[in-house]
Amino acid sequence: MLTIKLSTIDSTNAFLKQWVQQTKAHNAIAVQAGYQTHGTGRMGSKWHSEKDLNLLCSVFLGEISNQINSVFDINKLVCLAILDTLTPHKIPALQIKWPNDILSGGKKIGGVLVEPILRGKQVTGVVIGCGINVNQLEFPNLPCATSMHAVTGNIQDMELLFERLVGHIESTVRAAESDNSRYLKALFGLNKSCDFERLDGTSFVATIIGVADDGKLMLKHGDGTSEFFEEKKLVFKAFAHC
Repeated sequence: MLTIKLSTIDSTNAFLKQWVQQTKAHNAIAVQAGYQTHGTGRMGSKWHSEKDLNLLCSVFLGEISNQINSVFDINKLVCLAILDTLTPHKIPALQIKWPNDILSGGKKIGGVLVEPILRGKQVTGVVIGCGINVNQLEFPNLPCATSMHAVTGNIQDMELLFERLVGHIESTVRAAESDNSRYLKALFGLNKSCDFERLDGTSFVATIIGVADDGKLMLKHGDGTSEFFEEKKLVFKAFAHC
């Protein structure tokens, strides 16, 4: 895999997408940056990070297996790859908060942004953006954020973490073996009642019963009826101010 390391960039995903468009020489590329001026998460949300304290990277993988049926399948695989990377560091209470956040002890420690490269409706490649809070200790105005250093008390080796993460992502996505039961086992709030808020501001309580193949969150109401939600169509009230 070709590796590119940068000091400052607007967005590792944007840089990598442009790189891929300009050259066809590699089908696996990873780029790491010390700081992003316009780092983004899913649906255009912002990713805030102090310079050189966190892992900000993107991975391009071409020739994606045709066994992968959706972008959300890739999202699940990447989330599991991040868990595999963090677990040996004894990060406590790791969970996946739908659709793309990695939690430790109920606080956000990482996130994923998957952007497919399509030929028609077929996913032929993907740019995967990952942000992991590593050595940053203060998160002003982000009460739900934490870092590897904060939860372990240890300063982490960023280069080693980057190498291991990239390796896990490539091997997991290339294998294209989505372990749905393992994903659900790690899912925050599964089979528990959670407080939610709709886009119109109305609140309700429902139980998370799973995630559909297309990535929609599956909720069950107290009267037994079920409802499916796309991302950004509802808010976890526990994370409303995060």
